[in-house]
Amino acid sequence: MQISRFIKLLPGLALSAAALTLLPGCSVSHSKTDKGEEVTIKTPVGGMNVNENVDPKQTGFSVYPGSRPHHGDHDDSGSVNMDMFGMKIVVASFEADDAPEKVADYYDKEIKKYGAVLQCKGSGMRFTPHSSSGDGWGCEHGEASDIKAAATGDGLELKAGSKNNMHIVAVKPKGSGTEYALVYIRTGRGDSI
Repeated sequence: MQISRFIKLLPGLALSAAALTLLPGCSVSHSKTDKGEEVTIKTPVGGMNVNENVDPKQTGFSVYPGSRPHHGDHDDSGSVNMDMFGMKIVVASFEADDAPEKVADYYDKEIKKYGAVLQCKGSGMRFTPHSSSGDGWGCEHGEASDIKAAATGDGLELKAGSKNNMHIVAVKPKGSGTEYALVYIRTGRGDSI
C-alpha cells in the first residue's frame, strides 16, 4: 500500500462517485482548500469520507521533534484520513533532518504502548498490515534483526496492536535525513486508538 495512492484517488473518487447521486438517498461532496481535498459519499447503507487534512494525533503517535509534513508526488499532502463503511485508515507523513535510526529508535519506544512490536524490513514507503496467520502479524519482507541497519537500508516498519486495531510506523532514509509515516488502521467497529 503506498501512502500517496490514497491521495491520488481523491479527484477520481469524486467524479466516479457522482453517479451515486442518481440513486435515491445518496450524495457526494468534494471540496478543496489550502489544507487539502475532501470527498464525502453518503448512501443509505453507509458512507465514506476521504480527507487530506490529517491531525497526527489521530494515528495515536506523537510527531518526532523537528519534523515537517512530507509532500509526495504532485505536491499531495502525503497524508490521508479515510473512514469507509466502518473501516478507518489514518496516514500522516513527515520528514526529519535526523538520521533514520534515530527516528526509528524514537518510535520503537513509543509504539510499545500498543503491545508487542514486530520489527520488519521495509520496502521504501510501502507498508502492509500483512498477517501470516488469522490472528497474528507478519512481515512481508522478513523480520529485521537489526533496527538500525533496516532503518538506514531499504526501510523499517514497526507494527503493534491487533488484527482489527493496527499501528504502524514506516521509516526510510531520505538524503541525509528521514521520511516516515505514522499509520493507524481499524478494520472493525471495535476499540480505537
